[in-house]
Amino acid sequence: MNLKISKKLNEGKGRKRASSFDGQRLFDVGYMTKNIKKSLLEPSLEKHDLRWNYILLFLLFLLLFSVLIVELSSLQIVHGDEMLVKSEQNQIKIRRVPAYRGVIFDRNGKKLVANESSMNVYLALEHYLDKDGFIDTELIENSSNALGGILGDNWEKEDEYGIQKYNSISEKIYFVHKESPYFTEILIATDIDNDTAIKIKARAEELPGVYIDNGNKRVYPEREILSHILGYTGTVSAEDIDRLDYVQATDVIGRTGLEREYDEKLLGESGEIAWEVDAIGRTISKDGYIIKEPISGKNLYLTIDLEMQKSLYQIMEKAVREYEAVGGAGIVQDPNSGEILAIVSFPSYDNNLFIGGISSVEYSSLLTNPGNPLLNRAIAAQMPPGSTFKTLVAVGGLEAGVITKNTIYVSRRGYTFSSGAPFQDYRNSAYGALNLIDAISVSSNIYFCELIRNWDMNELVPYLEKFGIGQYTGIDIPGEALGRVPSPANKIALANTTSPWLDPVWYPEGDACNSVIGQGITLVTPLQMVNWTSAIANGGTLYTPHVGDYFLDEKKERETLEFNPLYTNVASKETLKTVREGMWSAVNGSRATIKTLAGMQVKVAAKTGTAEFGALNKDGVYENTHAWTTSFFPFENPKYAVTIFLEDGGESINAVRTTKEMIEWIIQNDLI
Repeated sequence: MNLKISKKLNEGKGRKRASSFDGQRLFDVGYMTKNIKKSLLEPSLEKHDLRWNYILLFLLFLLLFSVLIVELSSLQIVHGDEMLVKSEQNQIKIRRVPAYRGVIFDRNGKKLVANESSMNVYLALEHYLDKDGFIDTELIENSSNALGGILGDNWEKEDEYGIQKYNSISEKIYFVHKESPYFTEILIATDIDNDTAIKIKARAEELPGVYIDNGNKRVYPEREILSHILGYTGTVSAEDIDRLDYVQATDVIGRTGLEREYDEKLLGESGEIAWEVDAIGRTISKDGYIIKEPISGKNLYLTIDLEMQKSLYQIMEKAVREYEAVGGAGIVQDPNSGEILAIVSFPSYDNNLFIGGISSVEYSSLLTNPGNPLLNRAIAAQMPPGSTFKTLVAVGGLEAGVITKNTIYVSRRGYTFSSGAPFQDYRNSAYGALNLIDAISVSSNIYFCELIRNWDMNELVPYLEKFGIGQYTGIDIPGEALGRVPSPANKIALANTTSPWLDPVWYPEGDACNSVIGQGITLVTPLQMVNWTSAIANGGTLYTPHVGDYFLDEKKERETLEFNPLYTNVASKETLKTVREGMWSAVNGSRATIKTLAGMQVKVAAKTGTAEFGALNKDGVYENTHAWTTSFFPFENPKYAVTIFLEDGGESINAVRTTKEMIEWIIQNDLI
């Protein structure tokens, strides 16, 4: 029987079927077992079947081995560096070392901001997470209670803006962890004393992951005098990390003022220290290894003269109190460069209150103060400019050829529009026949009303815009306001949106005449006013006002800040010369109305404004007025432009007296 089977399998047809069957069932264990049994019976078939099995098994092994070699090569050669880094990161943890924040100086090298050493308390969340990455609430509560007993009220209850936000340490930890995965280390307290540090270290076993790190805190010695310029710093938030590519979770960054504007350069570059960690990421080494030394931030030098700033602040404080104004602003600018030498908003606030956190009571007090100390009036108070605006209207009229220096209009009592509506000069005065110089000198409303009645408001608007009205000046102090161009389009837009009490119609006489005398919907900031005054004084360049001058790094390498002019040649030399003459005549001419500034050791050119607002009394007179003065000097070679604003501060004479005090200080200190 065995011989017959062997004979059949050795036939050609039989061999072909067996070979095909073997190929299809190579990995069939049952079939292989059957073949083994057959081989015991059929010695002649055994050698042939085993030969094919060995070949196929060898090919399979070769294929699998080749795949293994390729994958190993990819890991070692192509992704070798990446795998090495990951391996190292699984053994160490990198902790950042904040850099020393750059200091700020005035133009004469006087320090305006200081960094003082401090000890800060941090909590590393890694010690409070279970194996699934969730917070161990019991452990957090125990540590928070222990820390609270040591720190008392001296822990960081505030958000990144220094405003109280958290009621307990544990609440802060939960909130921060929930809001952002970036915060693996949470700042618990700043500027602790030695006794507190000793108590925390003594209870280290109760406070896993709590550590004390040396740092520094920002201090502002001049307080209210510079707070609106410098601003303040605060701890970084999750939003900051998303928004700013140069910050990390433990940074302290600029929140307002120059601290915010130049934050990246002031911040510097953090250093790095490596710490050994265990398999689940907990620190196991007592001492770290320095990987990178921190690089201090650059020092910032300003155009501000600290002594002039102090003097202007004291003068503004006195004026606001004496004239019972709600608040005020004063600016001194170099008309030849746009540099701001002094800029004050009163009342102000102590920016040190926000360092380490301001209490809810103190913050509420600032918010409810009727003087609104948090408002930087110098750059953000949008107010009607009154008659100071006539200087720009004069420029526009001359440039357009609507008037000349010698154009005459008559100022009289009983002046009315074609509709019969009354319009008058100050206190219903009658100045008689006036040319442009006279009109600026006596500040005639009727003259400029006649000018616009014979022109078109839409044609005046481009000239106003060239002096920056309704536009940002680009000053490097954040928070600037736009002001508003008094155009027909703007009035109608206001009436249809934010000011429904306005009539959505532009009246060519009433609206236009109110606008050209700095009333109606006309709005400017004190900064815009001093800037256009500088452009008139310097012959036609509207500079970008700025307080930043240059940076100086650790190597004493200087980086000068560049500020391009907003406009050049805003008007012809002849036009600006005529307007300057009118402003000189307002102080020194035969029909001068600003005689308070005459007779000084320096010749001053100026224009005043009494901007009416609020309700009319029984006599039809506005009970509330803003007081403005804008000036430049020396007249022949201007070095200073000064604008003074007193919000609800009475008539312009109050601003004139304030201006005189500032000019006298400049003269007395030999700065002319």
